Amino acid sequence: MGGDVADSDDQDEPGVPDSDPRHIDPAGDVADLVESNEFDIELADDQDADELREFIERAEAGEFGDADPGLEATVRIARAILGERGNQDE
Repeated sequence: MGGDVADSDDQDEPGVPDSDPRHIDPAGDVADLVESNEFDIELADDQDADELREFIERAEAGEFGDADPGLEATVRIARAILGERGNQDE
C-alpha cells in the first residue's frame, strides 16, 4: 500500500493528478483535483462570481506579470469553480 506513485499502473485514471514525481507542483495538483469534480466546491455566499471572472481575464491578459505555475493553477481552479472549464473562447 505504501508503494511509490510512479510505480502505479493507475496513474492515468480520471481524477488522479498527472504529476511528474521529479517536479513538485502542489498548486497544479490541487487544480487537477478541483477540475476532477470529485468534490463539491462552490463560491461562498459573500464571494462575487463577476470578480472571479475579472481575475481570470486579468490573469490571462498578463496583468499579474509573467505566467507561473501557481497563477496558472489558480486560474484553472477559478474556471472550474465557475463551471467554465474548457470554455476559454467566451
